[in-house]
This record gives sequence, structure tokens and C-alpha cells, in this order.
Amino acid sequence: MTEGVASVGWNVAWSWKSQDRIAGLCHVGDGVAVASGLEVLMINSDGYPSWRTSLPFRTFNMAHAEGMLGVLAGHGFHVLHLSDGTVLHEGRATSGGFSDLLPRPGGGWVLSDRKEHLHLFNQQGRGIRRLKCGGVRKLLGWFDREHLLIHDSEGFIRCIRMIGEDTQRVIEDRGWSWCSRLEEGQLLMQAVDGEIWEGIPHPFGWDVIQRIETLGLEPVNGTMASDGWWLLSLNGDLERLPPLEEPKRMDGGDLLTGDGISTLVSCTREGLLRWWEAPELASRRRRRIQSEVAQAREDLDWENRKSVFIAARDAEENGQLSKAAELYQKLGRTDDVRRILKMKREEA
Repeated sequence: MTEGVASVGWNVAWSWKSQDRIAGLCHVGDGVAVASGLEVLMINSDGYPSWRTSLPFRTFNMAHAEGMLGVLAGHGFHVLHLSDGTVLHEGRATSGGFSDLLPRPGGGWVLSDRKEHLHLFNQQGRGIRRLKCGGVRKLLGWFDREHLLIHDSEGFIRCIRMIGEDTQRVIEDRGWSWCSRLEEGQLLMQAVDGEIWEGIPHPFGWDVIQRIETLGLEPVNGTMASDGWWLLSLNGDLERLPPLEEPKRMDGGDLLTGDGISTLVSCTREGLLRWWEAPELASRRRRRIQSEVAQAREDLDWENRKSVFIAARDAEENGQLSKAAELYQKLGRTDDVRRILKMKREEA
């Protein structure tokens, strides 16, 4: 783990290198879950692993909710405790495997498989129901516990009602080549002509939808932060929408996640992970580190003073009065120095 160098704007607070290839990231509270080889690791906000769990197959997708981490590995779905990585049970599998997952408002999970089905699970990973929905490229998000938004295999955005009589509708007859997750009620999309659009969808259409001016941006992943959308482009760069006034190249890699406010986490498939922080969070981190350094120095000074005092007391008890006086003088204990000098005069 290496520390970053502070400057104006978003910066790398630290980086971490995995020994294996990284296949998935999931920002969790004050850390990030990393799928590396056959392991899932939790890396805290200071860049140190807090736990690791081995699974029989490689993990490729993760999501978290209410103290649990949902994991797709091989053809199976596993649920882990976020506190220590303990696996709840042996996992659930389906023919052909699962492709995507999302936590469900109020508890539970929804998963898409590779054979045009959606699967509902409770919070502990127990199956509730399965329904036929057609091909799914990506699960986008929830309007509420009943209405799920998906990007289907033909490029359309659909709203699916998950309770009672299953119904679904295409919210408009325009296809999209890429969509972000639904974050804070907002969605970012790329049209088939390459244009980037931002919108606020509802189950029957759009409250707002507008085109964003961009120059040749090809997003492969995106997440929202306090200052706008951050996109990971096809060439591995991190780009902000709206663009920064004084942009600098930010090397993201292949995967991106974030906390929606002041932290981004990116990595390369080869295993180099970077923890990015917004300016205000970076300033708080610097102040915290400075405070910890000052406290460490104070603690060290106290330990040194304590050891000198013990040596002075031992010298006094052993009759080494000159040495005891010298040590008490280093500590600034003038009363003890006078007392020792008086003892020396009495002996003389």
C-alpha cells in the first residue's frame, strides 16, 4: 500500500496491489470489497485488508445491503457478513449462472440469470420466486420495492413490476448502448449514435431527459459523486460530467465504484487499485494524519520522560545521587533536584 501526493482536485489517497487479477469492486461503508482470484477481500479506507474469504469459484460481481455482501461467483450466488466475511450458506445456483444482482429496498436481492429470468431472494439468500422477463443486459435500479428498472438485451429500458401480476413496459422506444446504475433517481445513458444523455426516469417515461455535450466519450462504467457523474472511459481514463474547468488526466483502469459523495475506487484488471478522494475529504485526511503524527510524538515524548523518571528513581534508590540529580534535571523536576542535593550535603 502506498500513499498518494496531495494537490488541487481529486487525488489518489493510496494505492494497493493485488497478487491476482481483480474481477470486481464494491464500495462498502468506509472500505471496498475486492474480488481477486478465488478470494473476496475487504480493504479499509486506509488501504489495509480487514478480512478475506475464499470461494470455490472466481467472483465477478458484488453488491451490498444491510450488513451483507451479495456475491456472484461461477454459477452461484453467495451472501457474506460484511463484518468478517463469513459465508452464510453454501450458496444458490442456477443453470447457466447469474449475470447481475442488486439489493432490494426493504431487504433482499434481485438477480438476473443468463436465460431471461429474474430471481428474488431474501436478505439471507433464500429463494423467494423466479419470473420470466426476457434478456437482461443490466439491472439499473429500483423506483420502489415493486418496480425494477432494467436495460434489456435489445437496448431498451424497461420497468418491471415484481409483485402480484407481473407486468413490464418499455419506458420509451429508444435504444441505448450503455446505461449507468440508477443513482439518486438519475440515470446516465449512451445512445447508439454515441451521444451521452442524462435523465430522471419514472415507470412510464421520463420526468427529465437531456443530452450532455461530450467529445467522443466511450463510457464502460460510471458512478455519481457530490460534484457530478464520473465515468470510466474505454481508454481507462476517469472523466467527469460536467467536465472539470482545468482537467488533468486521471488513470482509472478497468473497474470503478464509489460512495456517491467523496470517494472513488478504480482498478486495473491486473490488480492495481487506487482510492481517490475529493478535495474536502483529502483535506480532512491530511488533518487527521497530522493530528495522529502529533499525538504519536507526544506519546513518544511521554514514554521517554517515563523511562528517564524510572532511571532517576532507580539511581536514587541505589545511592547514585549525582546521577539521580542529573536525570531529574533533564525532566525539569527542580524540587527533586533540590531534595537530592540536600541529601548529598547531609551525607557529606
